[in-house]
Amino acid sequence: MSIVLNHQTRKVGPEVQERITALGIGERMQDLPEHLWHKSFRFYVKEDPTRRGGPNLRMIRLDPNKPSLTVTAYIFNKFVHPFENRFITPREAARLQGFPDEMEFKGTLTSVQQQVGNAVPIPLAEAIFRSVLSHASTVAPNLKHFDAISLFSGAGGMDIGAAKANFDGSQFRTRSALDNDKDCCESLNHYLGRGTKVVLGDIRGVDDPVEFSKQAGLDRSDIWLIYGGPPCQSFSQAGKQKGEDDPRGQLIGEFLRFVATICPRYFVMENVKGLKGIKEGVFLRQILREMERLGYNVDYGVLSAADFGTPQLRKRIIFIGTKKELGKATLPTPTHAESPGLLVPNRYLTVAEAFHGLPPISPDSKRKTEWIELAGQNARL
Repeated sequence: MSIVLNHQTRKVGPEVQERITALGIGERMQDLPEHLWHKSFRFYVKEDPTRRGGPNLRMIRLDPNKPSLTVTAYIFNKFVHPFENRFITPREAARLQGFPDEMEFKGTLTSVQQQVGNAVPIPLAEAIFRSVLSHASTVAPNLKHFDAISLFSGAGGMDIGAAKANFDGSQFRTRSALDNDKDCCESLNHYLGRGTKVVLGDIRGVDDPVEFSKQAGLDRSDIWLIYGGPPCQSFSQAGKQKGEDDPRGQLIGEFLRFVATICPRYFVMENVKGLKGIKEGVFLRQILREMERLGYNVDYGVLSAADFGTPQLRKRIIFIGTKKELGKATLPTPTHAESPGLLVPNRYLTVAEAFHGLPPISPDSKRKTEWIELAGQNARL
């Protein structure tokens, strides 16, 4: 049997293991007997004077017949395997993100978990880039390779999606990828090989984007697309929605600095959907005005990864910019739905389908057999 890369789970203590074992399919922390609640969860539910709304997620056993909830860097002590009594592995999370099994994530287990959790789901990225390609092919119908630059590349969710996208034989060719995380760069470089120059560095240290492009063998006029996802924590609920007041929020300005200097025909920028709510939408309107000032028609909106063949209910805000003289590339149309129909013929992919074929690592042989059989049945539906 071949080795499955990055397929290991964190060891847990007896108290956590008791919680895991007690969880049923789809159950969360609040469904457990109260004596098994984590003390922070008990405080939130029963004592926190600032609490609003229902109890927050501390732990959930994934339902094999549905897409997973949003994969983040923090799900590795929250997402419990559907049948095995353990948290999911990075490889299982990578399957939920659409990463190919042959991609090996480099670094410590903590680093690998962050790389997988922070990535853009690959099927979503592929759909976005295919939509841009369909427009670019009308602008340059005889061109088969459109050169691109990737910023804030991480472990390459968008980069791999761009590489997989194809429209009538045309493709994007990412010539340079920039990120400030050493392990991300090593993972991406190891997978992409020589086709992309992976650069370790802080975008704020790049004084001249045009010179940066030349180091990858590109003149400014060669670059059709700039894409990337500036760090999103400052716009998420977990990040307290500090927005542009947080240094990470200011990195959107760095992305737009590259766009303003290089003037590609297209750009794609992604972020968490929480960006829409910063200062009651004022920040979003500022971003859109700046994109328009730079000379771009912009289509934007919140897309669900599940709608494009990802076994995960993750939502991202996507911006597609097109130079005004070229018209307007638009967001892709969903290909999958919870209840498929004539216009959207494919049903959502499930956790069982995502995990199908991965070897079980739980010592519980009965659960192993039950899990393998169910995963196989779902994959054949």
